[in-house]
Amino acid sequence: MKRRRKINTHKLIGILFFSLLLIICTCFFLNSDLFDIKEVVIKNNENLSKKEVNKLLNIDKEKNIFFYDLEKLEKRLKENNYIKECYIKRQLPNKLIVEIKEKNIIGPLYNNKSYCYIDDEGRLVEEKRELEDDSFLINVDYSIRNEKIRFVNNDKEVLLKLMNTLKEENIIRTLSTINLNSVSTINIKCKSGLTIDLNKDDNIDKNITKLSRVLVDLQSRKQNYGKIDFTCSSYILYKPYSK
Repeated sequence: MKRRRKINTHKLIGILFFSLLLIICTCFFLNSDLFDIKEVVIKNNENLSKKEVNKLLNIDKEKNIFFYDLEKLEKRLKENNYIKECYIKRQLPNKLIVEIKEKNIIGPLYNNKSYCYIDDEGRLVEEKRELEDDSFLINVDYSIRNEKIRFVNNDKEVLLKLMNTLKEENIIRTLSTINLNSVSTINIKCKSGLTIDLNKDDNIDKNITKLSRVLVDLQSRKQNYGKIDFTCSSYILYKPYSK
């Protein structure tokens, strides 16, 4: 018969003592205010303010950083229509880092009744009755029903292509209004006083690229007040006028 191996009592006591010490230390640190959340750092937010993000998170800054389920916090944020992705990580001892990837937002759109924002796939993000800042508007005929947006003149593809190209050419920030209410023409007004007419056709992206070069040329000649017309066949007309 095989002999039973004797249990090393001292070794067993040492292991139990070390385990107990580890548990006590863990409980001490988890219950001390060392790991209480002191700061929530929010990165890459643009359309949502930090105040709005903090409200969505609903973080108790007196609560231990390890007591929060980060996946649940991320899920909570992604329920917001403006947020596409988000990642949250702990930075010891007492800080949460929240990195947000927002949807590409287009708007505000206005239909003479209300305002709304859509994403770059044409889906409704938010409807508003009033705007805090109306320095830029996109006038287009649409209706909203059951939290879905429908464009009356099939302007969805036109709008998405137009806004995407304007963004690529870094022109959007210079504009005050875009009007798509005409069946065949897009009218754009710049903050400087320039107005631009474009055809609603398959050449929108090409004409916006041309427009970018025209604007640079006019700026170099300090002619920032007039009308640029792309609707006259293959010609681009510029007509300056006095203020």
